[in-house]
Amino acid sequence: MAKGAWIKKGDPNQSAGWFLAELRRKDLVKGVMAQKEMYPGQGAWHYLLKEPEDIENTKVFIPFMGSSGATAISKLTKDKPLKDPVAVVLRPCEVRGVVELTKYKQIQLDNLVIISFDCVGAYPRRVYLNNPVDLPEDEDKLRGSCRRCKRFTPHFGDITLTYLGVSEGIFAIPMTEKGEELLNALGLELEDVPEEREKKLAEMEEKRLAAREKEFKEFAEEYGGMEGQLKFFGKCINCKNCMENCPICFCKECFFKSPSLTWDSEVYMDMLENKGAVRMPEDPIFFQWGRLAHITPSCIGCGLCTEACPVDIKVGLIFAYVAENVQGAFDYEAGRSLDEAPILMEFRENELEDLAL
Repeated sequence: MAKGAWIKKGDPNQSAGWFLAELRRKDLVKGVMAQKEMYPGQGAWHYLLKEPEDIENTKVFIPFMGSSGATAISKLTKDKPLKDPVAVVLRPCEVRGVVELTKYKQIQLDNLVIISFDCVGAYPRRVYLNNPVDLPEDEDKLRGSCRRCKRFTPHFGDITLTYLGVSEGIFAIPMTEKGEELLNALGLELEDVPEEREKKLAEMEEKRLAAREKEFKEFAEEYGGMEGQLKFFGKCINCKNCMENCPICFCKECFFKSPSLTWDSEVYMDMLENKGAVRMPEDPIFFQWGRLAHITPSCIGCGLCTEACPVDIKVGLIFAYVAENVQGAFDYEAGRSLDEAPILMEFRENELEDLAL
């Protein structure tokens, strides 16, 4: 049976804050990146912190997700690996993002201590701001991406934190030798993981897989085909916020930001002649389909695209639906393993044989 250590220093966020601060106090890490409020009730953001008193005030389990920790880590390590160990606290979807970005050479894992947790989920930004809480209280109010998430516990990293099935504080479970060494260095004794945790995880999995199946079925029925796509993206204003907030959208030179989409009047008039109607300044369906083709092979289902949309299009739903089919066709799952080459980076001679002519 898996082993772990109890940390009982108040509620789950207080206990996790103490644990992270203790890593810093004992100089086991030189810094900690975790979510922290800039101002109470306005959400929590990723902060890179040095002082233990600041680290203690982080809120690991807060049901708010405004940006991706994977993107933050890419900024931190892309050009040069860390010289000293830094603990980074990430949701499971963010961990999947770290795995994918590492494979695309956007993250260097040297000296990263990856700490994740069993994730109940986050609320949509507007729901959270209307009723700020430190822990998720109502699963029915969670973001759609969280309600249908099938990978809500981490499968990569050094330590998993959980309060599921725990009556007080949290339980820290080492996933690697490095993780176990850190717990031992804090003087924490390892014992069996509470059986109630597995029961809670099984209940969550059953509920979320059912929600996923139902939502995907309803989506396919309502938005299948060209007419369905026009309806789904009909109110898109082409702001590209979804792209800006996506951790997998990392290209420095992006076609959708290039001069290729800066047209003169003759181009517009030629398009008018050929099509009879031209949406101005450019067709958002073209943008969305381009992103679908580019991103779904490595989509991690974080749902930040939906959060970024100012007109409330469920962008994350269509990406999750298409990603399930694309990744399934190649027997690939984004963020599952560092040993699996991304779909767009590996050619297999025998792939998609059932589609061959």
